[in-house]
Amino acid sequence: MAQQTQNRAEIYAFRPVWRRISLQLAILSLIAGIFVLANEVLLLRLDAAVSRLVSIVLVFVPGLLWLLLSVLPEYRFSRPRRRLIGVAVVSGLTASAIGLPLVEAFFIVERWLPLQSVFARIIGYTFTVGIVDVGLKFVVLRYLIYPGGLRVRSDAIAYAFAGAVGYSFYLNLVHVWRLDPVWDVAAIYVLANVTIQFASSLFIALGLVESYFGDAFPLVLPTNLLLAAVAAGLVTALFPGLMSGVLSQAGNADRPLYGFAMLVASWALSLGIAYFLFTTSERREREAYGGRGDFDGI
Repeated sequence: MAQQTQNRAEIYAFRPVWRRISLQLAILSLIAGIFVLANEVLLLRLDAAVSRLVSIVLVFVPGLLWLLLSVLPEYRFSRPRRRLIGVAVVSGLTASAIGLPLVEAFFIVERWLPLQSVFARIIGYTFTVGIVDVGLKFVVLRYLIYPGGLRVRSDAIAYAFAGAVGYSFYLNLVHVWRLDPVWDVAAIYVLANVTIQFASSLFIALGLVESYFGDAFPLVLPTNLLLAAVAAGLVTALFPGLMSGVLSQAGNADRPLYGFAMLVASWALSLGIAYFLFTTSERREREAYGGRGDFDGI
């Protein structure tokens, strides 16, 4: 009993996934915000070659933050989440081999969706980009960590975030390399891809949590996957419109500040909703067990 209590205490001691994820997103947002302000307010301009180099470096920032703040701390303990890197790598490979080619070569969304109404864009991106991204990330999690990698509820959140980091890395690399944007726009698009993948991954994780730990009704998981696709479709549809400055008096000139503000609000809102649902589910589970000592599903 003493050994079980010690093991459980160790598991809980290094499970602050919400704080780690919040810190990484906050730092990434701060970097993007500084870049945008430097260009918009300070009017800082860089040489084309330097701008491209900075843009490429920005692609690696989310992954480096994740390695430093999520992966390395795990290995200070005897029972780390050992499949985090594997989930990230496989997620990136699926984005490369299936995700982006399917969206670009089969759905060809950029040829017809950007010209549609806001509602049509949301529906269109949900049932194309959203379904593809969510489906691939779910398959990776299902076959790499479910159920053997889930010891406590927060494991699902940590692995889902790893999938989001890996999947968004390839998308960021391709977008920045192809478009060769100025460095402040590159920072916004890096934040955008991370936010989109993160928001959808949270709902995937919640579905896995309810399915495995809560023994929920079978429709709960597909419902969460649909919500994940909607979250991805919503941000993907609205972000380009705000970036074009339609709310300003300057016409269609790029306004990264609008896009930046929306992305920060999007990941903060997604994080808040997911945390509320997660803690509510956890509390219900505790109440259902009536304080029994063998409850280990948090």
